[in-house]
Amino acid sequence: MSTAPKRSYTVEDFSDLINARLQAIESQKEAKQRYGSLLAVLRQQVDSYRRQMHGIK
Repeated sequence: MSTAPKRSYTVEDFSDLINARLQAIESQKEAKQRYGSLLAVLRQQVDSYRRQMHGIK
């Protein structure tokens, strides 16, 4: 088995590579959006809690 890099690539090779990269980017974007919205909700809850605590004291 040769460890030398492949010298010729087909259109399918590039297409597969591009699709794999795009899928990885999309899944990263989706994760960032999900966690970003979760953080926003948590931030709102913390702010609300702080306002309640200041109101009580």
